[in-house]
Amino acid sequence: MTTKTKKLAALLMSGIMTLSIAPVVHADDKVELTGMVQQSRWYSGLQSMVEKLEKEENISIEFEVVPDDQYDNLMKMRLNSHEAPDLIAYQFADLFAAVDPEEFFVPLDDESWASKVKAPELTEYNGKHYGYCFEASNGFQGLIYNKDVFEANGITELPKTLDEFYAVCDKLKEAGIVPIAMPSDTWVPQIWMTSGMSRALGSKDACEDFANKILTNQAKFNDYPEMASVIDEYLELFKRGYVNDDYMTVSYDEILGRLASGETAMIYGATEILTSIEESYPDANLTIFNPPVGYDDKDVLAYLPTAMGLAVNKDTENLDTIKKVFDLWSTPEYGDLYFQSRPGFPNIEGIDGNEGAMNPDIPKIYNEYMDEGRVVAQMNQYLDTLQPLFGNTIWVYYLEAPSKGNMDGKAVLDRFQEDVDKFMTEKGAEGWK
Repeated sequence: MTTKTKKLAALLMSGIMTLSIAPVVHADDKVELTGMVQQSRWYSGLQSMVEKLEKEENISIEFEVVPDDQYDNLMKMRLNSHEAPDLIAYQFADLFAAVDPEEFFVPLDDESWASKVKAPELTEYNGKHYGYCFEASNGFQGLIYNKDVFEANGITELPKTLDEFYAVCDKLKEAGIVPIAMPSDTWVPQIWMTSGMSRALGSKDACEDFANKILTNQAKFNDYPEMASVIDEYLELFKRGYVNDDYMTVSYDEILGRLASGETAMIYGATEILTSIEESYPDANLTIFNPPVGYDDKDVLAYLPTAMGLAVNKDTENLDTIKKVFDLWSTPEYGDLYFQSRPGFPNIEGIDGNEGAMNPDIPKIYNEYMDEGRVVAQMNQYLDTLQPLFGNTIWVYYLEAPSKGNMDGKAVLDRFQEDVDKFMTEKGAEGWK
């Protein structure tokens, strides 16, 4: 974590750090833009781009840095009340399930940089493109682990079966190390399920068929027993004592510190999370692997067809300036800054993703699975119509279920099915009318 980010995090302990909201044009022709961004995505590379922009172009962007668990509600409230800042940072294309881009955002199809975009599908909605994405993909999901902890405890080979994985966890637990790190931020525990459900189905076609039937009321979640099995296997980690006891209260930042120090050994995440941890804790010896599970005998890898980007508020009074900013950011002079301390996969041709500094296991694993055709998108992508429900319903159920002791996977899905039925009925969706 950068010094600047640490200072911001300290301020955020008491709530949201609010900076300027209204755009201001000063007498010296300096233009002030505003934005909002999740605390976990206030990357140093983005900060460097903002700082360079102000220094060289006299354009400032004051970002409101919002705790992750408050971001969605605040974003929706601001947009609906027409009090949102000029720029909205979010994961694309998840943004389109949270809010209607046609109502709130400016299409950017005619911009000069649009022809250089590698993954235009990320920002596409009904034939138009509503955002500027820095990366083409967030990579893939898996277990991030501390290599030094594994080696110090004689774990020299990664587990290939579920029993072998449990044996690794037992060995770590006996050594006084918490095997699995789990924070109270609900978006982290859910990674086990959004990855696992797609892996359980095993292919893109199977996932699409499942999602279509769920979203048109042709089937219920518990018509697919493997979905409950994914949750049951997650709950088993708690029953075996592999997870930190304070998972209901401990913060994501605290958990990452424990992982880096070796107090805990593993956290389920994604390659973008791994690179962010490596940026904050450069001395930590971390990497990632695709964990064995009991419901995936094909050893499928769940990847993330998502990426962080910026959408432009329709209410902005500074559209021309924002377009100039995106033109500048699409050049190597600016775009390369985004990846200097956090390597990734650029979405704009000509930008250097600094892949040479990337953890070598990331491209190795990704290319291996991709070449063999053993990849499938995370389940959240297939069920993106239900995205507005996730944060306040099923993600919370995943976190609460272990402490309740009387909820298994079937019970969690039955509860969520009620939410889905109500939500889709209110929308007048096909199959619920």
